[in-house]
Amino acid sequence: MLKRLIWLSCALTLVLAACASPALSPTPIATPGPTIEASALPAVLPTAVEYNLGEATIVQSNFPEDSRFRQMPVRLNGVIAVPTAGEGPFPVVAILHGTHPGCPEIDHVDRWPCDPADEQPNYRGFAYLAEHLAAQGYVALSMNINAENTFGFGEPVAGERLKQIVDLQLRALATAAAGGENKFGVDLNGKADVRRLALAGHSRGGEMALMIAQDAQLGASGTDGYGPVAGVLQIAPAPGFVDPGKASPVPVGLILPMCDGDVINQEGQKLYEGARLAPGQQVWVTSAFLERANHNYFNSTLGDDPFGRRDRLDCESRLEAQTQQKFLNAYAVDFLVTLFGSDSAAEAAKSRLAIDPGAPAPSELYGLPARIAVLPNADERTVIFTPATADEFKTNRLGGATLAQGVTLFFCEAGSYTPFMRPGTEPCRRVNVVVPGDPALAVVSWEKPGAALRFEIPQGQGDLSQAAAISLRAAIDPISDLNPAGKGQAFTVLLTDGAGKTAAVHTRPDEPALQFPIGKVETDQGIEGGLFSGRVPLTTVRLPVQDFAGVNLSDIREMALVFDQTPSGSLFMGDVEVMRSQP
Repeated sequence: MLKRLIWLSCALTLVLAACASPALSPTPIATPGPTIEASALPAVLPTAVEYNLGEATIVQSNFPEDSRFRQMPVRLNGVIAVPTAGEGPFPVVAILHGTHPGCPEIDHVDRWPCDPADEQPNYRGFAYLAEHLAAQGYVALSMNINAENTFGFGEPVAGERLKQIVDLQLRALATAAAGGENKFGVDLNGKADVRRLALAGHSRGGEMALMIAQDAQLGASGTDGYGPVAGVLQIAPAPGFVDPGKASPVPVGLILPMCDGDVINQEGQKLYEGARLAPGQQVWVTSAFLERANHNYFNSTLGDDPFGRRDRLDCESRLEAQTQQKFLNAYAVDFLVTLFGSDSAAEAAKSRLAIDPGAPAPSELYGLPARIAVLPNADERTVIFTPATADEFKTNRLGGATLAQGVTLFFCEAGSYTPFMRPGTEPCRRVNVVVPGDPALAVVSWEKPGAALRFEIPQGQGDLSQAAAISLRAAIDPISDLNPAGKGQAFTVLLTDGAGKTAAVHTRPDEPALQFPIGKVETDQGIEGGLFSGRVPLTTVRLPVQDFAGVNLSDIREMALVFDQTPSGSLFMGDVEVMRSQP
């Protein structure tokens, strides 16, 4: 992101102290890249070539007609890679880089326009991704969107410039693919199916990609020659303008680097947390929390991140840039296969992305340490407990009672706040612990084994016979004295049917979401209770329903979380659901 946006990131995350900290330089480590079958790639990858569609003028509607800023000059250029094997037309992927400096700055403001020779080609940082996607059967172009991010031509309306830049280039691509004028420098006749379109964006480009997908006008009319957008891949997204509480009309995949030194607190998770509670959210969203990864290394033109990772034990050894890029290559291909592949291929890709509802949540993706959070399609889940308000501590989402036996429940509403701002919210740890996305959640605590959180299920609503798994999201509170330092947590899920029969399944001893987070409690920061240096994301626990033997799964009357595996504990928790395979 641009230096001029640093203050915004800091203000949003309440980490002004971190912004002032000197950068550290932990030693990167070499890590095996994602496993990709050699036969899946051609011997020589398609080459990403530079294209220049020429000059254009876009309109800034916030300026009057007589303002010199009303008509903004832009250059429509980037890199494009096209498959060299197979029959087209191929789906199209447009890649949007982040808000890194474009034109040289004068007094902390970049001038616009500037000589192309002086402009930083941020779009070239994703040529590697474009080439890899082309090898897998996609027309991929990384667009120069520096014009969207500059303040050197007046204060912009977020996304207004970008939508025009993207529209002009996709129209040109559609024309070239139909055999018309082609200034892309590569044969596109019959090659690009711009009606099958996905977007990928890095940093604020990820937010902008979602903004475009949410725009009901862009490409949706059927008269533009392209679109609408089928899905959005967000890479270390930096939200600031998109409403996180607005439903996404398309599937979304988020990659959140856990050692991000720019979007420091993985604020992109807000886009997931907002979607899970958004009215009308129908399609799936998934987050991959990639351990030891940073912000900038996904873009090959950038150096290390701008800020340090002070006392982050989990970031002392970090991934190399090439390793992160290989991860992105593999993740992006599978994400696109879920959108454009055959049913069988899409299901296999979902399994590799850990979206498969019947499989336990992994501790790795593509050979690298990572954890996941998954919000399934609306028709694939039945929500029992998603604490959006404290009312769910009495009545769950199915209308049955919520009963706490030996359990202390505390509701934490979404957002960043302090006990000074909202007295009594100390259990939420908002100033002590970074829970990416600052979600609404329940703090669930017990002091003796055998405590239970019970959800009564009204008659007729407990048919789990076609269910794949019971799913919830959880994380250990590393500040609580109820959690022994360094030790994981565990509990039992107990189902009771209409005849009173029960079946119990324990969480795995090494369940990724229930491991004690890596970090240390710093007590010298002037924060009551201390400051935990690591990250504590809410991630998914899945228990296959087939493991619950001896009960009538078509008539379940109660689901209980029984805390009988450890003497005491305190968890951040949300999203207790029943997941079904796609009908």
